[in-house]
Amino acid sequence: MAYLDPAAESVGTRVRRARKRVGITQNELARRVGRAQSWVSAIENDSLALDSIALVNTLAKALRMHPNELTARPYRGDSPSQDRGHSAIPEIRRQLERYDLAPEWDGEVRPIPELRAAIEHTMSLRRGTRYAELADETPALIAELQAATHLFSGSDRSAAFNLLSIAYRAADSVAYNLGYADLSVIATNRIRWAGERAGDVYHEALFAYLRSRNLWASTSWNDALAVLDTACVNIEDEYTAGHPEALAVWGGLQLRAAITAARKNDVDEAWSRHRLAAEAVTRLGARQRTNYYELSTNQPNIDIHGVAIAVELGDGSQAVRRAQAMHLPKDLQASRAGYHHLDHARGLLWCGKRDDALAELERAEKIAPMLIRNHPMAQQAVRTLLDLERYSYRERIRRLGTRMHIL
Repeated sequence: MAYLDPAAESVGTRVRRARKRVGITQNELARRVGRAQSWVSAIENDSLALDSIALVNTLAKALRMHPNELTARPYRGDSPSQDRGHSAIPEIRRQLERYDLAPEWDGEVRPIPELRAAIEHTMSLRRGTRYAELADETPALIAELQAATHLFSGSDRSAAFNLLSIAYRAADSVAYNLGYADLSVIATNRIRWAGERAGDVYHEALFAYLRSRNLWASTSWNDALAVLDTACVNIEDEYTAGHPEALAVWGGLQLRAAITAARKNDVDEAWSRHRLAAEAVTRLGARQRTNYYELSTNQPNIDIHGVAIAVELGDGSQAVRRAQAMHLPKDLQASRAGYHHLDHARGLLWCGKRDDALAELERAEKIAPMLIRNHPMAQQAVRTLLDLERYSYRERIRRLGTRMHIL
């Protein structure tokens, strides 16, 4: 059988090939996803775009495949410079797999203050979506911190486990955003393992926050909401007492629940969860400037999620209205800004405002290039604009398509 490069195929071709592989007709696939046969035909002929994560996940489930297989992720580069980040994945995987083995660090282990400074640098790379550098630096840092957990004792050992948990979080960011879903699941479990040994009272809640995201791939919306709700119940006393960490974690869990409900197409639940998150931010007050657990539980992120929820619900006009009413702070971290401009672009595209949509995609890519170039919805938005190419933006969209390895 000849080798087929999925990345060289159109989305419609991949859907058709997957449907034939599972041995079902267009009518049967339509029945499984609650659509008409004509809709399936349009998808397979590439005359209709798969421009929703929930839709991609639902279709992938019906075709018995992972969503990344349907979208041809990860998007590898054709040269060493283009493939940075991806090329570090095997070493990240190896470090995550040997988490409970004897350390292999041969050098001197730095003291906790220096390791903490190294972690802060790592997290600044994560906030800036500099995944290539993050991927290159994370394996060695994990190895050194693993050695620290064996070498140190008492409070220093607990601190080392806490820093190791954060390093695993960096590995998860690389894996998840570059399209390595299985590795993200492993990293999520390592975060939980290290957080428990650090004695972090919120480690289970953080695990739930990350785990729910991994449940999205199988359209397990109710399971994801159950995981998030259990985490909320477990920190309810601290939330009621107004502990700032609990308020931040609670708010983050509710925002994740809002996106989950939106992808489930539960409008009332999505906006109800958004309001609960906003209440947590209000209670945080000035303390929201402290980015507890890197969850960005603050007013700008509440506003950003308002746009994201509208997009996930397929309401382009509301997404655009909300985005146009916002004023993003200048110090907003790149990952949040990148996601926001992408969501705004998708809303504009659905409203037929192609030039404005392209401008937002360009802003997103400028702020967070690796995030956007590796995001399936950004890829789809660029493909749509290429298909609907206008003279006014022809060269700009072609340049963007080239940078995203679509052309």
